[in-house]
Amino acid sequence: MKKNIIIFIFLILIATSFKLRSKTPAGILNSDSRVFIEHVSDTQTDNKIPVQNLEEQIRTMEMKENEALRNLDTTTLYGMWSPDLVVNTSENKIQTLADLKTKLSNSQVREIQGERVIEKISITENVAVVMGHEIRKVSPETKVTSISRFTNMWLKDADGWKLTARQTTVIDAVKPKP
Repeated sequence: MKKNIIIFIFLILIATSFKLRSKTPAGILNSDSRVFIEHVSDTQTDNKIPVQNLEEQIRTMEMKENEALRNLDTTTLYGMWSPDLVVNTSENKIQTLADLKTKLSNSQVREIQGERVIEKISITENVAVVMGHEIRKVSPETKVTSISRFTNMWLKDADGWKLTARQTTVIDAVKPKP
């Protein structure tokens, strides 16, 4: 057992030494070294997902969450929302996931019609921030249209991306002319 550990440590030292010596004085890898180093390179840099793919994942999640809101699909919403979800609503009230579940179960939320327009997605490691605006029909009876700005924060954990925080502010409420 000790012999295997010593051999393993020795191989790591050789690979590290080879990696350092395989660079030219300018810090550029020799062409002969690249093939070997590609096989022993750090997994941190090898497993990075391109930002474009992550943006598409987040955009898809946003559209799926918006669709579930439109249809009041609580099963989908509860699967996408973090247990720690906090929302600063357009009514200037801060609500938790428990508050939202109560509102949805008591039918205090009616079907929401409208669209969500994503203007910017910023991703840093396991945090995605989505910003944009929404145009919603507040009530089919009054035909009032609400225009608001929103910011959604998604966190990625072992279970995938979860909506963790949301802030929305109404910037205009338009009532159609008779």
